Amino acid sequence: MRVVFLCTSSLDYPSPRGRWLPLARELVRAGHEPYLVMLHPTFDRAVVRSLTIDGVHCVYAGQMHVYGLPGARRHFGAAELAAVSLRGALALALAAVRLRPDAVHVAKPQPINGLAGLLAARAGATLYVDCDDHEAGANRFGGAWQQRIVALWEDRLPLLAHGVSVNTRFLYQRYRDLGVAPHRLQYVPNGVDLERQRPPCRARVTALRAALGLTGRPAIVYLGVMSAVAHGVRLLLDTVALLRPRLPEVRLLLVGDGDDRPALMEHAARLGLADAVVWAGRVPPAATPAYLACGDCSVDPVEDTPAAAARSPLKIVESLAAGVPVVTGDVGDRREVLGEIAGILVRPGDAGALAEGLAGLLRDSQRRNDLALGAHARAEAYRWDRLAERWKALYTGVTLHAAG
Repeated sequence: MRVVFLCTSSLDYPSPRGRWLPLARELVRAGHEPYLVMLHPTFDRAVVRSLTIDGVHCVYAGQMHVYGLPGARRHFGAAELAAVSLRGALALALAAVRLRPDAVHVAKPQPINGLAGLLAARAGATLYVDCDDHEAGANRFGGAWQQRIVALWEDRLPLLAHGVSVNTRFLYQRYRDLGVAPHRLQYVPNGVDLERQRPPCRARVTALRAALGLTGRPAIVYLGVMSAVAHGVRLLLDTVALLRPRLPEVRLLLVGDGDDRPALMEHAARLGLADAVVWAGRVPPAATPAYLACGDCSVDPVEDTPAAAARSPLKIVESLAAGVPVVTGDVGDRREVLGEIAGILVRPGDAGALAEGLAGLLRDSQRRNDLALGAHARAEAYRWDRLAERWKALYTGVTLHAAG
């Protein structure tokens, strides 16, 4: 079966790289022919517009709705955004139709790839939609009208699809409530490729910790987007400010980039954290296990919001694979993912509670060791080769209950 994934972002972004590419790899192993048809952040300067990764055909068809990567992005004005979006939708649709797929899987129910998916379905492909976020609640918009348009597509497109995949139980219930029948829904949380995310050797981690100035210091690592809106990094900085009086030597390692990074750096400086925060910036995906292993624990700071409940954080399962315990808020599927043996859950949105959880773990080496063992065990449950069976069942019409 030929399956085309329609993505509005590139492999530089977490979802294409961390969700759809691994799932497409598993489709290759099952004898299918998957394509990732994507939009590029700097399409006019893209040297490589098509490549094959482990049998997965990756094609860049047009320009994204923003120009540049997080941390150095230019947002289009309203008129230019409309034009770029329409061109992107038509480019995705044309690329998909030319491939003559059996199935087209819209990767996020957004207007650009949603329109492309509907056009491809009219040409004969079976339409599927993957929902891996609460799009209208998790993104930043230039105006309320943009948010309303995204919300409309997010709510309506899955109702038109033959099948819908979701990555959290929150989204499963949300689309059930909107009218998607259970036999058309598959719950497929985010996972990890344990071969690719294998913990690095101790010597490499020791050297990296030394290079980052972490030797002999308790270290917390955050891996993800530098966002004050959707990813709680401001909350995390407030937490470290509360933690420092008790653990003066503590260091926070921030791995990643984002549009809010300059503002977050200013906030850290106001809190007196200039020497406590290490801004590592964007690192190659292959290097993330080593950076995670530099931490005594990792952290997923979250508020108690629908957007947080809808998210299945890749940072958590990647931390499990690295054998690093996680401290996070008790929101959505996080309790289930950690299984009470791989991390600590605290009250969400509460810097004091997060500081208490981190302090207790950083001071207790035996508990860290126990949770690290639990992290390795939990990672087994989230291997992509296992989760892909649920994904493939969506195409074959097999119903697997959300609790499975």
